[in-house]
Amino acid sequence: MTTEQLSSPETRINSLSRKNCRLLIFSHYLNRVLLLAAVVLFLYGLGSNYSTRRYLKGFSDAIVPLEGSPEAKSEALLGWLREEPDRRNPATRGTGNSRDPVGIVQDTRLLKICGSASNAFINLAEAAGLRTRRLLLLDASGGTNHVVVEVKWDERWVVVDPSFRSVFRDHSGRALTREDLRNPEIFREATSRIRNYNPTYTFDHTVHIHLTRIPVLGSPLRQALNFLFPTWEELVNWGYLPENPSIWPIVVSLPLFLLGIFIRLIVFRYSRGQFGIETVGFRRRLMETGRVLLHKSA
Repeated sequence: MTTEQLSSPETRINSLSRKNCRLLIFSHYLNRVLLLAAVVLFLYGLGSNYSTRRYLKGFSDAIVPLEGSPEAKSEALLGWLREEPDRRNPATRGTGNSRDPVGIVQDTRLLKICGSASNAFINLAEAAGLRTRRLLLLDASGGTNHVVVEVKWDERWVVVDPSFRSVFRDHSGRALTREDLRNPEIFREATSRIRNYNPTYTFDHTVHIHLTRIPVLGSPLRQALNFLFPTWEELVNWGYLPENPSIWPIVVSLPLFLLGIFIRLIVFRYSRGQFGIETVGFRRRLMETGRVLLHKSA
């Protein structure tokens, strides 16, 4: 079979039924659209994520001591939150996006909400080289009551509350972990030092990611994971993806790319097996082009 025949499957498609012909053509173009969309989303995500990380890095460098300890860096971020410098007025610039890392640090209103204040702290802390993770405080019904942050200080995960601009500490000044704060006496002592702290924000029930918000499957999924892998929440920073929109296009691009490859393979095998249609792949076309160029140069 000549190269011209291989690159022109229309000569054989004419003998197929009109329905199969349309299906093959549709699948062919769908494959190309999916692959193109995957590449565009991936490149857009890379660019968006890079610009966001670069902005946050510069922002944190202006606030956090570059050579400071994790404690010093955490206190510097909380000090910046306490100062309430002039920021964007949401009344004149819109309501803002509570998950946009850049928008949060520019919006005074969002920095007063526990969830977005925690996101701002986490994003700037990670840009400064700190290890952090969100911690959701649940009420008796399983709903989110409050959001705080755990920060890795040496070998301990201490609790920081960005919305109250405070580190939980005991009477001696020692920073406390969530395990410490499950003790009612320690909790009362620590929260008495935080102005206007709501005593219902307890640490009796805490999670890093709220799977129960997923309709129908959320609760069974959490129960299964807790049974099979009791420490699954501690292995990965699960809150990073849902709270960083700049990486969403990259995540979406991966299944689109795999779906495009899968459709391409199915169409190739179906057309070749059922109708004997051969298609020339990119690698083979490149090889044929190379042979032609080398032959002419010789």
